[in-house]
Amino acid sequence: MESKYLLNKYKRKTIAIFFLALCIMLTGIDACDNHEGEHNVTQTTIKEITYHFGDASVPPKYHRSYTVTVTADSVKIVVDSYGDILADEEYEIATKQFDDIQRSLERNNIRNCTLGSDEGCTGGTSESISYVNNKNEIFSGSVYHCGGKDTGNLCGDIGSFADDVKKLVPNLEKLLL
Repeated sequence: MESKYLLNKYKRKTIAIFFLALCIMLTGIDACDNHEGEHNVTQTTIKEITYHFGDASVPPKYHRSYTVTVTADSVKIVVDSYGDILADEEYEIATKQFDDIQRSLERNNIRNCTLGSDEGCTGGTSESISYVNNKNEIFSGSVYHCGGKDTGNLCGDIGSFADDVKKLVPNLEKLLL
């Protein structure tokens, strides 16, 4: 009886090891550990973080959309009005500032989720966040704010994260004029 139990235990262990090895070979260890809605990315794998704000539908004179891209040693901002570049600036930052932005992703629980439908709302603003390791995008999400409702696939305290990113741009208010 005991030998039959040991044999079944051995088979279960062998099958579990086989499936774990298969998962690692087919998708890589990160995919095996990943849970929907979470980002299990260590800070050392993120090389670039991008935050984008899409302004509401207003006359070009007042429209200001912008993209802030943060790396370990720089922050770059591009401000546009319906595609016309109004400002394109880059500033040096300390590695600690990049580390702080990475921690802000976790602290503000930035993650993918499913938000409601827009039901035809127009004229709102949008925000998106993405980050890459080397050349591969490892996270991307966006949210559309319109009529007091949010739609898209980006959740968390996006406003606080955006504030942390915007603090890296020394003259943001002036660039948005």
